[in-house]
Amino acid sequence: MDRKVFLRTIRSCLVRLNLAGLFDKLVSALGIGAAVGIVFQAVSFVVPVYYVNLYMGILMMLAVLVAFVAAFLKRATMEQAALLMDGFGFQERIITAYENRNEEGPLVQLQREDAMRQLAAHRDRIRIPLWPSWKKTVFSVLLLAGMFGLALTPSKMKDRAKELHQIEQQAGEKEKEIEEVIEELSDLESEELTPQQFAALQEMAESLQSSLTEYRQADTEEALEAAGDKLNYKYGIMSSQIEDLARSLQNGGAVSGVTAQSMQAMAQKLREKSGNASQGPGGENGNQGGQSGGQSPGGENGNQGGQGDGQGTGGEGSGQGTGEGQGSGRGTGSSSTPHDYVSVPNAIADSESLTGNAYDHDASEYFRAQNGLSWEGNHVSHEAVIGSYERNAYEGIAAGKYPSGMENVIKEYFASFNQDQ
Repeated sequence: MDRKVFLRTIRSCLVRLNLAGLFDKLVSALGIGAAVGIVFQAVSFVVPVYYVNLYMGILMMLAVLVAFVAAFLKRATMEQAALLMDGFGFQERIITAYENRNEEGPLVQLQREDAMRQLAAHRDRIRIPLWPSWKKTVFSVLLLAGMFGLALTPSKMKDRAKELHQIEQQAGEKEKEIEEVIEELSDLESEELTPQQFAALQEMAESLQSSLTEYRQADTEEALEAAGDKLNYKYGIMSSQIEDLARSLQNGGAVSGVTAQSMQAMAQKLREKSGNASQGPGGENGNQGGQSGGQSPGGENGNQGGQGDGQGTGGEGSGQGTGEGQGSGRGTGSSSTPHDYVSVPNAIADSESLTGNAYDHDASEYFRAQNGLSWEGNHVSHEAVIGSYERNAYEGIAAGKYPSGMENVIKEYFASFNQDQ
């Protein structure tokens, strides 16, 4: 065996020795990582942790990385490999020959030849196992099996963690949407607005901030749904308010057309978000009904000029709006929908249509007119009264005035009136 073969033999033992060290550290690291992973999985059975499996995977990758880094930092040298080889019965011949590999002389030459001769004759004695002891390997394998077994075991807490994660994702999307709407509302603020108009926009932003808090605190599907219902209702109210504000700005003529157009676009966007994007001619007149004192079932013939809730049905859509002012009147539009009327007290009926004494009737509930019975006061449609109560109820829901769980009861109550119509 010449010198090159001698060194190559030591180097091959060195590679095997380093691989054995890597495998030993890898098995140990995986066992430790699996033990910690078992703790993570056990915690997930009592605490909702959605990303427990992800944490477990990261932990195992870190264990492998640590094993490779430790094996590299503690890798063996040629001298250590030679000493290890001497342990198989070579009595330090190999380490001595390796240390004197660059030396020359009769004694050095004789010792080197003896070491090479012994190595060539008994090379089969050198056995370096690649894997660690079977006990360590089995123990690590059992820990890994336990960790993956717990990961695959279903539990109520894991289901709860999934539910919370879905709620968090949906709430996060709505939070982002609300923040964008609040920012767009701030963009509508202009020096040309009056203090009242500016305050109205600020009130809208504050109302959306409360919805933002509701979404951040939602931890059940019911709470998320309730927050969504309130938000959609707010969007609908705000769209009408911004439309009214845009119209008042256009009528005043003291604001740029760009600002008014931006408000109209914002109102349309909020209407789409509330789910009331489609409107027909009747719906448009409904949104303008805030300027009418009565109702116009046909769409255009309501008596305008007062305060009230205007509703219109006609064409292919419907709408609802709120305005300011006071007035009275009945719509004269036509519709196949029957109307009940509610008498508003404390207003004297038209005396020309009555017989008898129109001013001395404290004990009378109604008067007999020429063409039938005539109630005292202004006639207001059944739908207007119900609509007013319904609007107040939904505003109370949006403001959080009612106990938790009552929102759906209130909505179903008013929905029954719409079904009856």
